[in-house]
Amino acid sequence: MRENTVFCKFMTISAVVYLLGAELIDDPKGAGQDALPMLVNLSDKNVQITCTRQKDQVDDEILWYHGDTFISYGTHNPSNNDYSVKKNSYGEIVLTIKKMSMGILGKYSCVNSKTQRKIKIVELKIIEKPSIVNHSNTTLMITEGSSAELWCEVESVIEYKIDWFLHDNKLDLPVGINGSRLTIVNITKHCSAIYRCLVTNAKGNNSVDFDVIVIHKPMVKIEVNTTTHDNVVTKTTLECIINAEPRTNYIEWSVGEKRIGSWNKTLVTYKPFETRYMLTKDEPTISSEHEVLKLQILKPSKDDVGTFKCSATNIVDSQTAEVELV
Repeated sequence: MRENTVFCKFMTISAVVYLLGAELIDDPKGAGQDALPMLVNLSDKNVQITCTRQKDQVDDEILWYHGDTFISYGTHNPSNNDYSVKKNSYGEIVLTIKKMSMGILGKYSCVNSKTQRKIKIVELKIIEKPSIVNHSNTTLMITEGSSAELWCEVESVIEYKIDWFLHDNKLDLPVGINGSRLTIVNITKHCSAIYRCLVTNAKGNNSVDFDVIVIHKPMVKIEVNTTTHDNVVTKTTLECIINAEPRTNYIEWSVGEKRIGSWNKTLVTYKPFETRYMLTKDEPTISSEHEVLKLQILKPSKDDVGTFKCSATNIVDSQTAEVELV
């Protein structure tokens, strides 16, 4: 169970927001420019793309293509009824797409038939809600004291904004920051949480959750409880209470230099070395994050005195707590 009150320091860097225009440019070297996007909706009708002839060109030297598929030349109307071609008052050859559909999307180019030079290229793109493209690694195990970086890489053909959430509560970041990277600095175990990147544009939103797990060495303490009958101690219970992330893989009880018993995650064993001792283990629950390895001393005697130690180990480190029984 993770705590809802989190004291963590956050930083963001600004996201790069691309505003894509539909203006076409000439390609005088004929190498073939990158396609410039034209943003459309599937409900759009009569979308027009213009092609400007050079002064020495005639209309019939202008060829229109959809990808590698020939559409028409000059001002001749194509056989495909999805398109029409005409010349406007500026002398430009205009390709009109009568009705949008998924099959109509893609790259369009007008080509000089003599030189095979692509004069202009445009790519029709549907305006959609944003997508998040880097969500392959959304579980991060971070060592306490280091920093964690959460990247929210976005694809959107229109302007978008990013909000970050912690435990479903929006982080109070400076106004105007559109952070594509959230950095948690000097991280502590209290920063373990689910962090959400929510991206919104005019068409909708998308989100990705990052599960940040702060790993740390075990924190160990011992509590002593006794059971009495007629003022005589009949049982002593030592509770080794452990908070560790990830969970422990080995716990051991000892007194002085003598080992009493141990618990091993790999073998799933409780191993007391003397019959007057009993070991039991409580696993973490919804209401408690602690592991507890109980050492019960049955019928305590005057020999059960000294420094009792509990050592807990996980993949990060080991930690020991001790208590003196007199």
